[in-house]
Amino acid sequence: MRKIVVLIGVVFWLGGAWEGNGRAAQITDEAQRIYQQHQKSVYQIQVVDLATEKKTAIGSGFQFTPAGYLATNYHVLSQAIHSPERFRVDYVRYDGVTGPLTILDVDVVHDLAVVQSKAPYEAYLSFSETELSKGTRIFSLGNPLDLGMTIIEGTYNGLMEKSLYRKILFSGSLNPGMSGGPALDHDGRVIGVNVSTAGNQVSFLVPVEYLRKLYEAVRGHPSAPVTDWNKHIEEQLIENQNNYMDILLSSSWDVLPVGEVRVSGEIMNVFKCWGSSEDKKEELYNYAYINCSTEDRIFLSDSHETGQIIYKYNWVTSKGLNPMRFYNLYENYFRYPQTYENAEEDDAGNFECHTDFVTVSQEAWKASLCARHYKKYPKLYDINLSMASVNKKDRGLLLEVVALGISREKAENFVKRFLKEIQWGK
Repeated sequence: MRKIVVLIGVVFWLGGAWEGNGRAAQITDEAQRIYQQHQKSVYQIQVVDLATEKKTAIGSGFQFTPAGYLATNYHVLSQAIHSPERFRVDYVRYDGVTGPLTILDVDVVHDLAVVQSKAPYEAYLSFSETELSKGTRIFSLGNPLDLGMTIIEGTYNGLMEKSLYRKILFSGSLNPGMSGGPALDHDGRVIGVNVSTAGNQVSFLVPVEYLRKLYEAVRGHPSAPVTDWNKHIEEQLIENQNNYMDILLSSSWDVLPVGEVRVSGEIMNVFKCWGSSEDKKEELYNYAYINCSTEDRIFLSDSHETGQIIYKYNWVTSKGLNPMRFYNLYENYFRYPQTYENAEEDDAGNFECHTDFVTVSQEAWKASLCARHYKKYPKLYDINLSMASVNKKDRGLLLEVVALGISREKAENFVKRFLKEIQWGK
């Protein structure tokens, strides 16, 4: 175990790298009433290329104060945040009137942004103060596929149970372009913000409580606008990973058997594990595998996502291979860990790796720890730990642990706790 800690320290130091159905689609009289009363508060949000004066991204948004404050999703206007010299953000009102928007603040973890128009309109929406019951009808507004303002009627199905972040499960068909639009209750009050869809009448909303908190933050620094977006976003990411890693590390972890080894299973209820096995009769070996991960990802840009934790186990057993052939097979599994295309060259540095032999649960393992830093958020890293037990000549466990967007301190703590849970059967 001590060598693993040393491995982590070496990798951090190396090279300086570590710094729908028909019924749901019907529109009721109630939906018509909601649309007629509140469509004037909903806008199309456009990210405009300054060189061509053409829109390069679209979404939706809504005014929620008489002073011209609008809400939308962070991912809708992320290009303008990262490249303000190339893009600006405009609104298009229900009557075709357009104008510029100023980005005031974002909540990158919950995919929210607050912007402001210098020419506020008289119509605006209010936030709901009521907690809804499952099965309640709610109404989502937005501009899907740049086709014009629409309303989607659906069902409130409570909060997602297996998620790091509170998200509302909405039985309705959100489409591209509706991101950032409001979801309203029967009284026309905002209960959430459109954010994403999984298709087949399964969509997700950001609860309005997070927009309320973001607006309070904006009001708290009205004369001090954000000037360093990278630093601001990094601070939010670090605070978020500190919160969930503290909960994760202090909790009691579920364990499960893989071959002769007991390992971490669904660490918390936000993890999902899947497994299967295969008998390679002609190749004289079989294997069983389990893959576990969180489902949540944090959007940073079109080329960069973060926030996910993944771990995998592969138990390989010989069925007649001689030790040399089994070793070659085993080595090939270890040599080619899965890659995760969550970032491109402009987003993250190259992986720096260190390999050594370590002892975990009184067994010898070959371990390779790789890490890369984020260029815009240098206090955060992607790590990949690959390990293979090496004491047995005809069987063994391979494991891989991936954490995306984690600080050095939390990476060390998480890896140590993960390895502490490994117990080889007697």
